Order: sequence, then structure tokens, then C-alpha cells
Amino acid sequence: MPVRSLPGIAFGSGMSGRLVSGWIATVLLAALIGAPLALVAWLSLRDPAGQGVSGLAWVTLATSSEATLALSYSIAMGAAIALVSSVCSLPLAYQIGVRGGIVARVILALLMILWLLDPGMRILGWMQIMKSGTLLGLLPDYVQGSYIAELAAGIHAWLPMAAILQAFSFARVPSTLLTTARECGASPLTIFNRILWPRSRRWFAFSASLIFCGAVGGFLEPRLLGSSLFEQATEWLQRAMEREVGWPYASTMLLALLVVAIVPPLLMLGGRRRA
Repeated sequence: MPVRSLPGIAFGSGMSGRLVSGWIATVLLAALIGAPLALVAWLSLRDPAGQGVSGLAWVTLATSSEATLALSYSIAMGAAIALVSSVCSLPLAYQIGVRGGIVARVILALLMILWLLDPGMRILGWMQIMKSGTLLGLLPDYVQGSYIAELAAGIHAWLPMAAILQAFSFARVPSTLLTTARECGASPLTIFNRILWPRSRRWFAFSASLIFCGAVGGFLEPRLLGSSLFEQATEWLQRAMEREVGWPYASTMLLALLVVAIVPPLLMLGGRRRA
């Protein structure tokens, strides 16, 4: 049997070789993901005063009204961004996945550009929009440095992802079914309500949960556009890291954010398997 060799490891060309390669790749990926997670978990258990392992940071986080409120704000903002982005993306997704044509290709290209746009440029752009809008009297003064500015920038950041994912879902619907519906006189709204939505609502919920994962831990938006009256978890943990004894508290908040972020997609995947 021909053999391809790496230092200390021999891989067969058959099923056993592919199986070994797969296991090695899985172990390496698990180590890549697990090592930082394990280090953060260990740091969260350290005593802030340097007295070994105590778990005091977890007790402090659970009993701190300030930390709980910051985490709640992050969850609320992440949910709002995910919901609004997903709903507003539906017309764009319909144009890309169902209508097609040159307009759809232009929209898709613009969405890809927005998706890949440097976050710093996007944040600075929204800062200038809010500043100019208030100076010209087009926007009320309170929107500058507020949760409204943060929400707008968050939707800007995640709407392209929502539209592209939903367009893929719409594109999976058989074109013959859509053509038949049009020939029978169905309007675009009827096609969406009767054909597209029943077949894609699970995907809509799953893509929204993915957006929530990213939005709930957003850092730039709350830091540069948000309000001190609306402090989120990322700002709370940054303040904790600026103190010499605050790293265990910041690690604890990071783990709490991770749990909050992964729960929705895990629930969606579990529900899909049961269905």
C-alpha cells in the first residue's frame, strides 16, 4: 500500500489513513479552540488578590447588580440587532435569491462590500453621521452617544450577513414551484407568505441566532457610539481589565458572554434534530 509520511506518522492511502488524518485534524482543532478557553476558565477561578484559586470572581459577578445589568443590556442589544437586521434583510434576500438578474448581482456585491468593510471605518462613519445630523438639526441631540447610534451601527454591521444567509435559503426553493405560483397569478407577497416563509423560517431563526452570537459581544459600537448610561458587558470587562486585580472578573464576564452567545444556536440545532 502506498504510504505518505510525515515526521513520526505514516498515513495509508485507504480508509484507515483518512480516518487517522480526520482524527488528527479534530484533535488539533479542539486544542486550538480549547486551549484559550481553558486558560480563561482557569483565570476566572483565580483569587483577585493572588491567593490561589477561590472562585470569588464568579460570586462577585453573580451578586453584582452592575455586572448583571451590563450583561442584560448586552443581551437586549444583541437581540434587537439580530431581530431588526434579519427582518430588514428579507426584501434584499428576496431580490437576490428569487428575482435574480443584474439588480440582484449589484445588491449582492454591495452587501459583500459592506460585510467586509473595516469596522473602524464603519464606526467613524456613524460617529460623523450622528455628529453632522445633530449639528444640522436633522437629528435630536440625544442620539449622539446613545444606544440609538449603537443600534444603527450594529444593524449596519450585521444586515449584510443576514441578507446573504437568507438569500441562500430562498434560493433553495425549487424555481419550478415559484414559476407555477407566478403563472397562477400569485403576487410577490403571496409567494413569500405561502411558499418562501414556511420553507425558510427555521433558517431565518438560525441565522438570527448566529447574528446574536456576534452582536452580543460587540465591542466597538458600545465603546465608541454608546452611552455611559447604557454600559454593556464588553465595557464592564474592559474596566475590569484596567485594574491590576480585575483580570479574574473580566475572564468571568467573558465566559458568561460566551454561554449567552452560544445558547440560541444550540437550541436551534437541537430543535431541528428533534423535528
